Amino acid sequence: MPSPSLPAPRAPTPACYLLTHVVGVPLILACLAWWTQDSGLDMRIARALFDPALDDFPLHASRWLELLGHRIVLALPIGVGLAAAGAAVASFRIPAWRRWRGVALAVAATCLTGQLLINQLKHHTMLPRPYDLETLGGYTPYPVHWWTWARARAGGALPSGHAGAGYALLSLYFAGWALGRPAWRWAGLAVGVAGGVGFSAVRILQGAHFLSQTIWSAALMWLLAAVFFYPLIAGRTAGGPPRAPGVS
Repeated sequence: MPSPSLPAPRAPTPACYLLTHVVGVPLILACLAWWTQDSGLDMRIARALFDPALDDFPLHASRWLELLGHRIVLALPIGVGLAAAGAAVASFRIPAWRRWRGVALAVAATCLTGQLLINQLKHHTMLPRPYDLETLGGYTPYPVHWWTWARARAGGALPSGHAGAGYALLSLYFAGWALGRPAWRWAGLAVGVAGGVGFSAVRILQGAHFLSQTIWSAALMWLLAAVFFYPLIAGRTAGGPPRAPGVS
C-alpha cells in the first residue's frame, strides 16, 4: 500500500517568526561577536597568525588568496542579486516564473542591500583590520570607542564585506523555506554557512579581519534575509504557496 503523504508544513506565526528569525538568531550572533571581541579571542587568534620575524601576517600578500578570497568573492552577492532581480523582471513576461517573483525579489534585496549597508557601516565603526594595529605590524592603536561620525577615523573593517558576501547566500535558506522545499532550504543553509565561514577564514588568515567582524556580518545578513522574506514565509497561509508582490 502506498504510504500516506505527509501534510504540508505549516507556516510559522508572525510572532514566532519575528522572535526566532528576526530577533533571536541575529541577537545570538551579535552576542557571540561581542563576546569574541571582549574576551580577547579576537586578539589571540590574530597574534597566533602574526609572524614577528616578518612583522606581518605571512598570508597577507598571498596572490591566490588575494585573487580568490578578496577580489573575486565580492562579485558573488552582486551577481546573485542581479540574477535574482533579472528573474523577477522576467517573470512579468514569463507566466511560469510568476510564483518565483517574490522569492527572487527577496534574494535580490538581501544580497544588494547587504553589501550597501556593510559598505556604509564600515565608515562609522572604529575597529581596524588586524594588520593595521601597531602591535601587529601596523600604524594605529587599538581604538577606545566603537562608533565615529568622522570617516577619517573609521577602521574600515567592521562589518566584513567579504564575510557578508558569503553569508548573503543564507538568503537561499529562506528561499527554500518560502517555496516549501525543505531540501532546498537546508541545502541553502549549508551553502550560506559554508560560504560565509570560508570567506571569513580567508580574510582572517590574511590578517584583514578579526573573527568578531565576520560574525557581525553573519548577524546582519541573517537579519536582512529574515526581514525581506517575512511576507513570503510568515505572511502566507499555512501550506500555501509564497505570495509574490503584484500577483493575485
